[in-house]
Amino acid sequence: MTDTQERRPNRTRLVVGAVIVLAVLAVLAVVTVTTSRSTPVAGPTSSDPVAQARLDVPRRQDGDPLALGRVDAPVVLAEWGDFQCPFCRLYATSTEPALIRQYVDSGQVRIEWHDFAYLGPESVLEARAARAAGRQGQFWPFHAALYADQAPENRGDVTEASLTALAARLGLDVPRFQQDFADPAIAQAVADDQALGSRLGVGGVPSFVIGDQLIFGAQPLPTFQQALDAALARAR
Repeated sequence: MTDTQERRPNRTRLVVGAVIVLAVLAVLAVVTVTTSRSTPVAGPTSSDPVAQARLDVPRRQDGDPLALGRVDAPVVLAEWGDFQCPFCRLYATSTEPALIRQYVDSGQVRIEWHDFAYLGPESVLEARAARAAGRQGQFWPFHAALYADQAPENRGDVTEASLTALAARLGLDVPRFQQDFADPAIAQAVADDQALGSRLGVGGVPSFVIGDQLIFGAQPLPTFQQALDAALARAR
């Protein structure tokens, strides 16, 4: 048997093997393309039960002191935040004003606040104080004041006395503020908001829910614009 004859079976096996490999790769390519096209993109078509639960987040309550914008706005942007969080402050002072001008003032989007006071006891104090201010229709001014002069985290600067002084500077009825601040219902509402956020996948702040989509962090403005525009398109 010649050398050439000996090599022919090896070449045949190599050719057959290569054909099989190419066929497998072709099948995998088809499966990959099909899967990528059918995967839902953070929208209401998602089958994730947690994502589905996020669709029930909007409160849409008339006179809600923790909300900005029309009750019947097509889209609700729900925020979970902590008044001690520096990234929450970054969002509140840089990104949120632009979103309010573009979407809330035009009636397209409603913003609803949720507490996620997890950074420490002073976070809870501030959350309770902001809600107490909310009972006098002053949640958002109090919210802005807390972020504008954000105290160092859990250093002892945030106390009931300091928060009462802030209420006085904002022109609130101080005795009423103190009474509401001590109301167990407010403390429970703060805890309930955090528990709700945890069930929906919130693990840190700031976090946002738009439809069934969860956005984490003080993302740049275009990230929110893209998500809101997509939600508005779906709402039409």
